[in-house]
Amino acid sequence: MADESTVDEKAQLKAELAEPAVDDDPKFNGNVENAKFLTNGGDVKVEVETSSSGGASFTGLGKEELLQYANDPFWKKVRVILFILFWVGWIAMLAAAIVIIVLAPRCPHRPDLKWYDKQASYQSLPKSFKDTNKPGKAEPGEGVGDLQGIISELEDGHFQDLGVETLYINSFYKSGGVDNGMDVVDYKDVEPSLGTLAHIRKLRKETKDKMRLVVDFIPNHTSRNHTWFVSSQNKQDPYTDYYVWKPCTKGGAMPNNWLSVYGGSAWEYDDLRGECYLHTFLKEQPDLDLMNEDVRKEMKDVLSFWLKEGIDGFHVRNAEYLVENMTLGNELASGSGSVMTYETLIHDHTTHQPESFELLQEWRAVLDTAANKPGREKALIVTVDTDMNTTMKYYETNGKSGATYVRMSPITNYNTNGLATHLKDRIQEVAVDDVHRKIWMLDNENLDRIASLIGDEYMKALLAVQILLPGVSSSYYGDEIAMKNGVPATPSKDPVSKLPGQKNRDAFRTPMQWSSEQPNAGFTDPTFMPWIPLGTNYKTNNVQHAKAYHSKHSIMNTFKQLVLLASNESIQFGKTVVSVLKDNNDILWMTRKAEGFSGYLVIINLGDSPFASNFKEAKISNTLMHVFHSDGDLIEGDMDLSKRAVSIAPKHVHVYKFD
Repeated sequence: MADESTVDEKAQLKAELAEPAVDDDPKFNGNVENAKFLTNGGDVKVEVETSSSGGASFTGLGKEELLQYANDPFWKKVRVILFILFWVGWIAMLAAAIVIIVLAPRCPHRPDLKWYDKQASYQSLPKSFKDTNKPGKAEPGEGVGDLQGIISELEDGHFQDLGVETLYINSFYKSGGVDNGMDVVDYKDVEPSLGTLAHIRKLRKETKDKMRLVVDFIPNHTSRNHTWFVSSQNKQDPYTDYYVWKPCTKGGAMPNNWLSVYGGSAWEYDDLRGECYLHTFLKEQPDLDLMNEDVRKEMKDVLSFWLKEGIDGFHVRNAEYLVENMTLGNELASGSGSVMTYETLIHDHTTHQPESFELLQEWRAVLDTAANKPGREKALIVTVDTDMNTTMKYYETNGKSGATYVRMSPITNYNTNGLATHLKDRIQEVAVDDVHRKIWMLDNENLDRIASLIGDEYMKALLAVQILLPGVSSSYYGDEIAMKNGVPATPSKDPVSKLPGQKNRDAFRTPMQWSSEQPNAGFTDPTFMPWIPLGTNYKTNNVQHAKAYHSKHSIMNTFKQLVLLASNESIQFGKTVVSVLKDNNDILWMTRKAEGFSGYLVIINLGDSPFASNFKEAKISNTLMHVFHSDGDLIEGDMDLSKRAVSIAPKHVHVYKFD
């Protein structure tokens, strides 16, 4: 029965396919033979085959027909024309691409600047920065700043708020307690009153992704309490010749006429050894013999130790005094200075010796070896005060690199009369050097604070000079609020002050002034006595006041704006032109311009009267944009100096942007 049903269904379908509707479909062309009936499990499918000879089918040209067209003159011409058009088009596109490449503006050149080429740095004297000791705890250093104090301000964002990205910390090494950390007892340990090695590691961890860390390196001398010196006194090898010893007699003539930097003979008789040792500085600081290979290895080991702790750079203290001429010849008189003061001699045997430059090159090689990946570069920094020809030797001699940077001041004459001309001359002498960049400082722990030397009304102007010069700036703690010299401690904490003719450096090292409301200016707990008295003006001059509302034009905000401005390309690596106005030599102006980037015109009025000028002698575009004002609001929109001059008030700074 099932088979009969299937036959009936097929017959029905054939009948339907025979209807005229099928004839309308060109696939069938009236031939039902083109349809096949397929069954699968009771389902019926129809498969249609199209006849190759049907009207709907298409057959391409045969070979012979194609050859006829290939030889046809008309089609030959078409092919040739198309071929020519293809190559003409291709060549035209190639030429257009070349023209675009040649004529299109090129990306401006950017030198390969490392972190130390572009980051403003901040110098912190740990003992005077912030004390975190608490009452009731048996901790050393009550009233003395510590490493945790630096960490606390890092956590609170003080450095980030200023925009500085390199933190330079003065000596924290375990010391003999005579010269505020400069008389080292152990190069690989921390002075207990400041903290422990764990604090250095914590500081490194806190700064790792925020700031670079630079520390003091003190290779010239140690404390008399260092185990090396004690062993050398007793002639215990290998330490016998670790220091500069020369035969002499007690109360007799010294080996030569060399003088200590602080005055008096540079030689001191030692009763235990029965010889004299050299001390360029205090008698408690015997000079190491850095020509001794064992000593050189010790110093390299010190560097390697701190490099492993993650330190990014080292400031080599007293670099000009590292090595002496061991012929021991007397130095010639200079014709100046009083009897037995350092200035009375020409120090050609005890400063800037060729071997000192070689030492810097050795230490630089140690640092370069540790800089094994991009971003891990290390910096070797020195501070020297000499002529530029000699200064250049600290960077490089005999084709070998020494110091990465030299720290120096843009100002050496603090007389405000003719200050603009002095700054212009100084900058032209030492700053306009694209190869050997400088770190600019205004003061430090051994110099009078700049706000006291020249007046805090000049502070904004000098900050602009310092921060916007070629190179990078290094600011001593408190410069951001124009701290002044303070009152020295009684008795003095500075051993140098006890020597004839020497200043008391306590005045340059007074505690940081954080707050007007907290006792002890927020430096230490109210129950502690600061190690040096606070500055007398701390209630009106402090960080809290500088950050307060309505303090938009404070010195601290000026500092922050200038540091931000210094991140622009033309300030970082642009050419420098500096001069004073021909019509008013109290107006210092400077342009910084890198090829392909907007330039900057810096105008500083160091006089007592306002002045207006079109600054045509700067030879820049007349169209400027006002980007910085040290004590006022910015002018919006473009300024056209061909139509109107710019006026600048006394002791103030303007910066304009130009193309």
